[in-house]
Amino acid sequence: MKIVITGLGASGKSSLFSACTGTEMKDSTSKTMMGVVNVPDSRLDKLSAMFNPKKTVFTNIDFVDAAALDTQAKQDRIQLFDTLRTADALVCVVGAYRQGSAAETVAELDKLRLEILINDLDMAMKRAERLEKDIKIAKNKAEKAKELELVTRIQPVLEAGKFLYKMDFDKDELAILNNFSLLSRKPCIYVINIADSLSVAELSDMEAKVKQHLEANSDPSPVILLNASLEAEIAVMDEQERAVFLQEYGIEECGRDRLIKAAYGRLNLVTFFTVGEDECRSWKIASPATAVDAAGAIHSDLARGFIRAEVVESSVLLELGSMQEAKKAGKLRLEGKTYEVKDGDIVHIMFNV
Repeated sequence: MKIVITGLGASGKSSLFSACTGTEMKDSTSKTMMGVVNVPDSRLDKLSAMFNPKKTVFTNIDFVDAAALDTQAKQDRIQLFDTLRTADALVCVVGAYRQGSAAETVAELDKLRLEILINDLDMAMKRAERLEKDIKIAKNKAEKAKELELVTRIQPVLEAGKFLYKMDFDKDELAILNNFSLLSRKPCIYVINIADSLSVAELSDMEAKVKQHLEANSDPSPVILLNASLEAEIAVMDEQERAVFLQEYGIEECGRDRLIKAAYGRLNLVTFFTVGEDECRSWKIASPATAVDAAGAIHSDLARGFIRAEVVESSVLLELGSMQEAKKAGKLRLEGKTYEVKDGDIVHIMFNV
């Protein structure tokens, strides 16, 4: 999974990237930075302690710090939007730390959203212009006409300043849109980079106004308030120092973990586990997903030769203490191809190829 972090210049996006990846903060640059982060999961930690495997493998996320959305250099803008189009999800950072009010924060949010909308609208208009020419000489006129109708239909929505989340598309239309990689269709998370000086009341007001504004624009994206610079400092601390720091500041969960949870929710991802003496491992998969889908996530051969799956909830196994006790208690179930994998399931695939 690739999460691309972007925002306007000096919004704090690079500080957030440092907070997510645990890397030292560097001077602002237009160069794209990348980092791979293991997704923390206390359930896998406990399962690993139970099985004492040769290795423990956490699922991971690729974080990318892209150039600022308002960068003016043509080559940088081309690279920026190429990078954004490869994202599974976007994290859009709003520099509220430099704003004096919630209204100004919303204004910056609008500027950020406008950059995305303009990119998509420009792409749609250029595609419509090309299709109008091609349709006159094309052999597959019906196919071109359907694409032109679709491109023409999304233009007024973009012009109205709305992302395409609420629009309904059929299977053929989705296939066409997937070729465009429109940014206003990508799952998005807004991070409001706040200052320490704001009071609880001011933070609540800012969060409420941002959410109200997004709702008015049919944007269901989650909103996270955090101090990116502070989170970047926390990220490079050792575990003991971090725990003490979080307790002193009354921070229940670091920003990186909140962001990862929001990304999982926005992408409808669930985690399942495979366990054993050789390896304990977490896997992410888009929900709803069947046992065969889970098998395929592990290896295509497992899906091809799927027979059945042995399933037990990780919480149940941890409570009972061993797989043997889970079997005795009748908690280890045999499931077929259509079983829907739940978050926290431990899955053992039986197959034959």
